[in-house]
Amino acid sequence: MSDILSFEASSGDVFGDLVSRRPARRERPKIGLLALGYFEYWRMFSPEFKTQVLGDLQTVADHLSKGMDLVFPCVVDTMDTAEQAGQAFAAADLDALVVVEGTYTPDYMSLQAIDAVPNVPLILFTTQLAEDITPNDDYEMVMRNSALIGTSQLSGSLNKMDREYEVVVGSLEDEPAYEEIRMLAKVHKAVRDLRSLTIGVVGHVFRGMYDLENDKTKIKGALGPNIVYVELSHLVREWQKVTDQETTAASEDWLKRFTLRGTTAGELQRSCRLGVAMQRLIDRLRLDALCFLGQHYIEKETGVPARIGASMMLERGKHLVASEGDLAGLTMMHAMEWLTGNSPLQAEWGQYDAAHNALFLVGHGVASPAIAGGDAGVSITSAPEEWGFTGHGANLEFILAPGAVTIAHLLNGKDGWQMIIGGGESLPYPTLPCNEIHALVQIERPVKEFLVELQRYGVAHHCIVVHGDIRRELQALARIWGIRSLTL
Repeated sequence: MSDILSFEASSGDVFGDLVSRRPARRERPKIGLLALGYFEYWRMFSPEFKTQVLGDLQTVADHLSKGMDLVFPCVVDTMDTAEQAGQAFAAADLDALVVVEGTYTPDYMSLQAIDAVPNVPLILFTTQLAEDITPNDDYEMVMRNSALIGTSQLSGSLNKMDREYEVVVGSLEDEPAYEEIRMLAKVHKAVRDLRSLTIGVVGHVFRGMYDLENDKTKIKGALGPNIVYVELSHLVREWQKVTDQETTAASEDWLKRFTLRGTTAGELQRSCRLGVAMQRLIDRLRLDALCFLGQHYIEKETGVPARIGASMMLERGKHLVASEGDLAGLTMMHAMEWLTGNSPLQAEWGQYDAAHNALFLVGHGVASPAIAGGDAGVSITSAPEEWGFTGHGANLEFILAPGAVTIAHLLNGKDGWQMIIGGGESLPYPTLPCNEIHALVQIERPVKEFLVELQRYGVAHHCIVVHGDIRRELQALARIWGIRSLTL
């Protein structure tokens, strides 16, 4: 008889219904380069022609190897080399395959390699020697620049075969074109990584927040993450095991770094105890992220707010955390962190500021203090709301550091999933004495007009904010997911 149990029944650390070893996430995209030439042309033109085309394709490879792990097995100019390249791509665990033609190449050759990786995203790169033609271009030069014939033909074949692909156009030394390819590779990698993400949920959506209610099967099917519901008793069990020494150690660093106002070191320690327990729960169940409900759920059971514990994990940078059962928001948090390298903030559309043409966004006390831009601007205050605990509670208070930001979220609306995308500038502004994390984000269009269109479209009352402008990346993400998006 097997002694393996489900995580819900087992007191051990190996479970029949959870993966024991979580795969490490690669930092850089891994792409394949299908570089094509046509064997028929090698005999038709000058002895230098083949050497020149091979050099052109090597130039592409050199550019693509910057910032990405490149798999470039050979130049494909015959069916044998197409088979060789296809086998190499199939063995390489690629995030995307870039197809570039040094000359026109018939589809049977490119498809021989492409068909070896039927589930790998394709990026067609239509390139040529320079941005312009010259009056001296002879037929041999025209054929050296004949990639457009091949990639346009291939696009028609792929369309007829119902195979998705992206398109980038640029000359051999056109750096923006390579940046576009790198961006698409990062987005495809994020899409792939989301499919291996496991989110643990302690609690449910806060009552009445129908905008955040989502079917976990639809999340898995459309967005990628696996959702595991975890009973509160599992967290309480870990919380009961945490020692005073552990809570003191967890709180000492923050007490040294941040101003304490309106609460006590003891309140912080109580919150840190819950933070240690939350981290233990994630580690024990091998989760990648945690979505929790504080309010009259965790807070009532443990007697402390869960906000500080979530911020502790976000500052470590290993696991992302979101509140109020916002699974779509937590999915966006991962995509936005991976695309920028910056820790995200889960906030709410707070109010507008007409004088600054800005949005005032209010958090949940759940964020890494690193996004304040420095410890001096961070305070540990009492909790702004009381949901079933006694005492003052503890919470972080600071304003988001200045800089370009992106704002986004997802909603599963009447026509399926949709994404809202915005951008702006987080303004330098005094921290409000509101016992909460907040931001003042100046936007490009009139703020009232922005809010009218935002709400006409229909959005969740949460939004995810991250330093960096990734509006193009999120537009590509929505396109790859096959969902509607609105960029404001």
